[in-house]
Amino acid sequence: MNYSNFSAKVSFWPNMHFTAIEIQQCGDLYELYATDISRLAKSKLFVGRTHDQHLADSYAKQFEEWLPKVNREMKLREIAPLARNTASSRINHQTELEILPGYLHNQRGM
Repeated sequence: MNYSNFSAKVSFWPNMHFTAIEIQQCGDLYELYATDISRLAKSKLFVGRTHDQHLADSYAKQFEEWLPKVNREMKLREIAPLARNTASSRINHQTELEILPGYLHNQRGM
C-alpha cells in the first residue's frame, strides 16, 4: 500500500484521530488496524492483511510513520476554507478491503 492509499483510507474518517497501528493474528493471517483511543471507547480501522509476520511488522512501522503526516493533513483540510475544492482536498472513497502485497503472491503459489 502506498502513502496516498493509506491516507485516503484514514482520511475517510475525519472525526477520528488515529495514533497507532495494531497487528492482530487471525488464523494464518496478520491484520493491521489503525487505532483511535482519543475517546472513551477504542476505535479500530482495518488497514490491510498479510500472511507474513515480518511483512506485518514492516507495514506497521511504515504506517506508524505516516499517521502523524495524515493527521496534520486532515487538520489542515479542516481549517482550510470549504469553498476551495482542489485535488488534494478530495478523498478517494476506496470500499474494498486492502490486501497487502505478499498475501496475493502467497495465494498464487498454493
